[in-house]
Formats: sequence, C-alpha cells, structure tokens
Amino acid sequence: MSKIDVIIVLHNSKSLIPSLMGSLESIAVPITAYFLDNASSDGTPEILAEAIQKTKFPAFVMRSLLNNGFARGVNFLARQGTGDFLFLLNPDTELEPDCLEKLLQRSEADPRIAICEAKQSPREHPKTFDSTTGETTWCSGAAVLIRRAAFEELGGFDEHLYFMYCEDVDLSWKLWIREWKCVYNRDAVVRHYTQDLVPGKRRTMENYFSFRNSIFLFYRFGSWRDREILRNFLVKRFVSQAYSFQSKILFMFALIDHIRYIPYLVQTRDSWGDSKHPWVRLTETSLSH
Repeated sequence: MSKIDVIIVLHNSKSLIPSLMGSLESIAVPITAYFLDNASSDGTPEILAEAIQKTKFPAFVMRSLLNNGFARGVNFLARQGTGDFLFLLNPDTELEPDCLEKLLQRSEADPRIAICEAKQSPREHPKTFDSTTGETTWCSGAAVLIRRAAFEELGGFDEHLYFMYCEDVDLSWKLWIREWKCVYNRDAVVRHYTQDLVPGKRRTMENYFSFRNSIFLFYRFGSWRDREILRNFLVKRFVSQAYSFQSKILFMFALIDHIRYIPYLVQTRDSWGDSKHPWVRLTETSLSH
C-alpha cells in the first residue's frame, strides 16, 4: 500500500484543531502526519502537541519562530517524510467520508497523475475540468494528493516567489508542461471553511499576495498575445469601482514590490514560458476575476 504523508501548515489556528484532528482520525488508510506551526501567537502549537498524543497514526509537530508562509512550510514538511504521496490539507477543513481514499484510488490508477484535487464545499474554485478524465487546468493546495516523485522533480513549490496564493497554480502548470497530469476528483469531498465566508474578515494580506502573485504568473507563463488579460486585470484593480481606495493603495504597494522579483522571473521564464500546454490557461486564474 502506498505511504501517505499528511502535510499541514498552521498559523493562529487554535480554534480549528479539534475538528481538524477529528477529521484526520476518520482516514482509513495508513498515514503519517507532519504539522508546522508558523509563528502562532494563540497557543496553536501547545494545543496541537497535546492533541497528537491521542492520535492513532504517527504525528509530528514542528514549530517555527518565523512565519514561513505556505509554500516554504510545505516544502519543509515534505522533506521530513518519505511517503509515496503528500496529502496537503488546510487546517480549516474537514474531510467527508473516504475523501483521501478516493483521491488515492484515482492517483494509483494512472502513474502520470501528479496531483489529484478534492472537491471543496461549500465554495469551489471556478475552473474547467474534463468530466470524463477529471483533467483540469490547476489544482488547489487546500486539499490535494501529490505524487512525491512529481513534486520532487520540480523541487517543490517555488518558495522564492510565493509566500501564499498562486503557488499551486504555478506548480500545476509546470507539471502539465513536464507531461504530468493534474486531476480533479469531484467524488472526493472536503468541507473548506475558507476565510472568505467569515463575516467582516479583513483580507489585507490575502489581497496583497493574490495581486502580486497573479502578476508573477503572467510573467512566467503569459505572452504578448495575453496582454489584454493583464491590462483588464490592472484596470479593474486601479480604475474601476470594484475596489476601494484603500485596496488600490495596497495594490500599488504590491505592484512596486513585484519589481524586485523581475530578474528572477526573467531568468526562470526560459524554462516554462516558451512551453505551451492546452491546460495552461491564464483565463482561469485570478488574472481574469
């Protein structure tokens, strides 16, 4: 049976731990869980360390005094294990029955499947998928099974660029270009209590990185033919009434910040920008929303 390393990165997630751990206990296949606390200040690591004493599966908690973000945190945890698959899971989730088992069954049926994503409820990412094969343009990192061999072939997430947001799109498109497959399994369901659903939630950090990292995707995978997509993205953020004045100031700071990454983006674009694939679609990312 394939070995699965469950990878969970947390930051101030104390209130989520009981439901998260209960969800993990429902998994029927053997797992080893690796948790990284990213500089929480609410007691998350202490509560988590206590909770893993009661688990039926091996579990390890690591703590960082700095917030490493999602991409670097996942890369770090991936190096701790040796499983054939990595199951990336957000702490604000609960697995429906047999969710991981269905992802594993689908992944093992085709050795070229690099990523197999669960359906998120109640809100799903708006993107296209083939109803027969499940192939899709990109897979969200919120609840996804990744083949270790594919993940390591690419060196994991690009932690130099991505703190949070868009790292999963970047990885998915690189995998498609390398002739791996990204698959969506709508029969495997995870309840994702995304912060978008929390009334009054401030999204300052999320908006900042979503804006900046969307531009990174354009640099790496876009072309002159796609310039209208970028133009519309910038016009909506800076000219239209869709965003507040405060948000536009935030976007301006993010736009300025992205300049320091341009040399790296230009350098790495040669590996990916000239390689086109039908599932690499800028129109199905935040660049078009």
